[in-house]
Amino acid sequence: MKRTVSLYSLVLISFVGAGVAWGQADAKLSQAKKVCPFEISGMWRSDATTVSTPIFFSFSPEGHVTLFGHSADTLPQDFEVITSVDYKLDKPAAPTAIEFTADRGNDVFLRGVTSWKIIEYDSDTFTTLDPATEQQTRWVRERAQRHFLTLAARSGTPQQGGPAFAMWTTLNGRDPNVETLGIQLARDDAGKTVPVFGPIPAELYGQITEAAQKDKKSKEEIVIVRFELTNAEFETTHGIYQLWDEYAKTHTLPQSDPHANALEFLRRAAEGLNQCGEKVKLQRPTQREREELVSRYTPPLRPMEYIRMLRKKNDELNVSDATFPWFWRPSLQIPVQ
Repeated sequence: MKRTVSLYSLVLISFVGAGVAWGQADAKLSQAKKVCPFEISGMWRSDATTVSTPIFFSFSPEGHVTLFGHSADTLPQDFEVITSVDYKLDKPAAPTAIEFTADRGNDVFLRGVTSWKIIEYDSDTFTTLDPATEQQTRWVRERAQRHFLTLAARSGTPQQGGPAFAMWTTLNGRDPNVETLGIQLARDDAGKTVPVFGPIPAELYGQITEAAQKDKKSKEEIVIVRFELTNAEFETTHGIYQLWDEYAKTHTLPQSDPHANALEFLRRAAEGLNQCGEKVKLQRPTQREREELVSRYTPPLRPMEYIRMLRKKNDELNVSDATFPWFWRPSLQIPVQ
């Protein structure tokens, strides 16, 4: 249900009124490292993966694991499919056991249910124990994809602002997969130009990112910050994208003002990077900086200024166009025994 709150009050609630709660949360994070939820989706190999048994395992979020036969100099998505079985974690975020169910037996899993204990895990490894044989197996995540989060904005007028968006880019050796959501100017049914929150057309985000790459002087200013994500960070932030995309599609955005929605969406997307001690140590705006943002800029300009603030505070984490791996290709190798 949409709230009838003035934009100024909204931003104060989001950026200033919540300052005490945010400050308390930041203090807690500085005192203790949060434990990351386990994320099993993706491509893995076990320590049984050798030249004689070149099998890789792709775990899906839906509870299926596909066994692939490794082929040298071939993209992972082109590996030969051997078979597929179901899997289930007893506690997905902090598992202590994994259960595989195979309708037919294969070289890895017997027909029926195979249950193993999970004795340890982190973001890129986990170790299982077969209770029947006491055999331990170590699993290692393979880098079959790379993920990036880009926040970008182009200057506009104090009355209407300009486009501002978050963009998720996934590289897998083929054409990049791009998903973009934010605010732009569009014409309504009466032909009037109005700000709209929703998906950003490829033509628009392409214009903005290409103009930034050329880095030439223009009347229109462009601000961009880009972060590379771990698998867990991608799952977290992409979940935010999916939630707000659904808001836009079903016309259930939290606020009636598109600039307020854009500011909150960008904030949530960016701060999803740094939830449990991952490698991206995002520097959040302080309460004073949030107050200054509210007092100095009109609501339509705040999304861009928020991105500028993030770029300034996290410039060392920014993946520039010069260092972006445009032609990255995954290469999964069989470890030498």
